[in-house]
Amino acid sequence: MAETEHHGLFGLRRNELILSIAVPVFSFGGAALAYSLQASGVISEAGDFYWGSVIASILLAYLAWLKPRKDIVSLLAPFYALMIFIVPLELRPSLLLQLLFAASITILMIRLNVRFNVPRTKVTGEDPMEKFLYNYITRLSPLYRGMDRVTAHEIASAVLSFKFALYRKVIASADNAIRRLDATPEHRVLKAALEIVRDRSDNLENARVSGYSPVMFSPDQEDYLAIRLPPDQVEDRDTLILNNAILLLYAVAYLESPDDGQALDEHQNFPLQIISSYKEQLGL
Repeated sequence: MAETEHHGLFGLRRNELILSIAVPVFSFGGAALAYSLQASGVISEAGDFYWGSVIASILLAYLAWLKPRKDIVSLLAPFYALMIFIVPLELRPSLLLQLLFAASITILMIRLNVRFNVPRTKVTGEDPMEKFLYNYITRLSPLYRGMDRVTAHEIASAVLSFKFALYRKVIASADNAIRRLDATPEHRVLKAALEIVRDRSDNLENARVSGYSPVMFSPDQEDYLAIRLPPDQVEDRDTLILNNAILLLYAVAYLESPDDGQALDEHQNFPLQIISSYKEQLGL
């Protein structure tokens, strides 16, 4: 069974949340400690004790490295600390400089968590179907951060294999992924989606073209689905359930399986065609 990570503010994984808290703690705390050491006579100048800022810059860079999108400004924070505090070219390090640096990297930390938590999705022009897919992937991002790559790869394999009608491969990949999921709400809906796609593949592999899965999404799982229509607008319930399962699996694979990112990008038309078939009901 795959290990899952809990999500907090901004949809952060536990280690990201700890790093995010540590950045202002070390930067501002280091400045406060420097002032205390000067006031107690341990050091003559608070500006000379800048190690809290240096440590905070390293933590920020490590946090930036963990993100699915890389922020070059945050990644270079240790370089800025080096140039400002350790080998200053013009200004001598001071307590005020430490406070300004602490405020700057705290702002960078917030920006990093808000803007760089979601991988880039391939969007060209102003296509409403692409925007719909991008918004759906973004909505799911905080729910599935931290999935292990093996599980995510099996999900990507199931989606791409279904696209190419490799139904035996779909069944094998779906079963592998199901075994690695746990009982959290996010994983239960993924299990349902995998079972739906697996059962449909089994029917198609055995020439039962009208056969669909008996598995359905429960009402409390609807928030995870891309296409939610009023009952009077649903023309084919089985197809809608299958399409929602495919879109969910595609989105999660896109978010959490970077090794399959290029293949998923190249075959983005697969989910876009599904969305396009509901464009009137969705008002796209």
